[in-house]
Amino acid sequence: MGNRLKQPIVGRQGVSNVSYFDLDRPRSLWGDAPLSDGLETARSAFAPVLSAIEEASLAAELQRTLPFEPIAELRQVRFPALRVPENYGGFGASLVELFEFIIALGAADSNVAQALRAHFGFVEHVLSTPDGDYRRRWLDRLGRGDIAGAAAAETPGAARDRFETVLSEKNGQWVINGTKFFTTGSLYADWLTVTATAPDGRTAKCAASRHDAGLEILDDWDGIGQRLTASGTAHFRDVQAQDNEHHYGNTEFPHSQGFFQLYHLATTAGIAQAAARNLSDAVARRRRSFTHAAGELPASDPQILELVGRVSSAAHAATAIVRQAARTLQFAQQSGQDADGLAIKRAELEIYQAQEVVFPLTLDAATLLFDALGGTATLRRAGLDRFWRNIRTIACHNPRVYRTRIVGDYAVNGTLPPAQWRVGASSVSGG
Repeated sequence: MGNRLKQPIVGRQGVSNVSYFDLDRPRSLWGDAPLSDGLETARSAFAPVLSAIEEASLAAELQRTLPFEPIAELRQVRFPALRVPENYGGFGASLVELFEFIIALGAADSNVAQALRAHFGFVEHVLSTPDGDYRRRWLDRLGRGDIAGAAAAETPGAARDRFETVLSEKNGQWVINGTKFFTTGSLYADWLTVTATAPDGRTAKCAASRHDAGLEILDDWDGIGQRLTASGTAHFRDVQAQDNEHHYGNTEFPHSQGFFQLYHLATTAGIAQAAARNLSDAVARRRRSFTHAAGELPASDPQILELVGRVSSAAHAATAIVRQAARTLQFAQQSGQDADGLAIKRAELEIYQAQEVVFPLTLDAATLLFDALGGTATLRRAGLDRFWRNIRTIACHNPRVYRTRIVGDYAVNGTLPPAQWRVGASSVSGG
């Protein structure tokens, strides 16, 4: 990945060049989930790319370098085609295998992982559509390495029950007009999947070329974390809707709610792994100590070792929970949309329960890291604050407080999770 800076870390020499994805490195405490033979080969191809992404992640954060190059190199090794069937040029990975790789990518750089969330969601949408021209056309594109972004969420003041972005006909061609507030990863994509209101008032999902002259995407995301995801504003001015083929109504695939929330959890588990790895490496190298410490060096100090153990255990638990939830979601997806959708609803409930545990657990772990390393851990150049900031930012999306209530409502009353939800300004006036 070019002459990228190695990732500095608090330690004896001030800098560590340790790569946590090298094939010759002993397995981490979290291990590797078994994969099919083809995916084991893919893991070998992905390893050096993930290693380079991890090594450059801090420099990218400090210098605010958007990950165009990492995503281009992931495209070269066909990482975005993980779920695309082999006969279309992909790897045919299962959902369980996909989330295993998302955890690894989140550990390398969670910005890159989140930037591809909409893409992998669109792949699921295509895989869930009936066989036909639309499905085959998009699988061809995705198998060739095309990446999809998304433009759904609108400005905070936009109405909750109707998208202000509109799809209309102009000179015999469908065009898109409006503004989107969140377009995570779309700067790095070839296509955008756009959710809009059709002339008859229905919700429509359509696709647009990232390079359409009427499309402007701004890198104006100013959140405290996930700063390189390009989660900024997009303006559509007579942008051509591709293929004149649109999907109406509830445009998401059956297991979409569980999928997108589990993706956040997989990224978070990866962040926890990265925090634990940075901490253990820093403690191993650290020479700075105190006269009232319990050991001559941090590496032999039982109190420091306990903190390292707690952070590492949190990463292990988060990873294990995500793997279990991925198995449940895969079972639901393979079961299909049965008459009452129970398999998918149960998968959603399991994922919502996982959120209530994983987010507080990993946020606490990202704080304990500072207790173990002391004042030097707060240096800006160390960048250790990014783990907490990134988890905190991911955990704020689609607030888990509502999902925890849904879990409680099911536990007490047997109420199943609601159908696809919408976000926006309520029509009820405040006062």
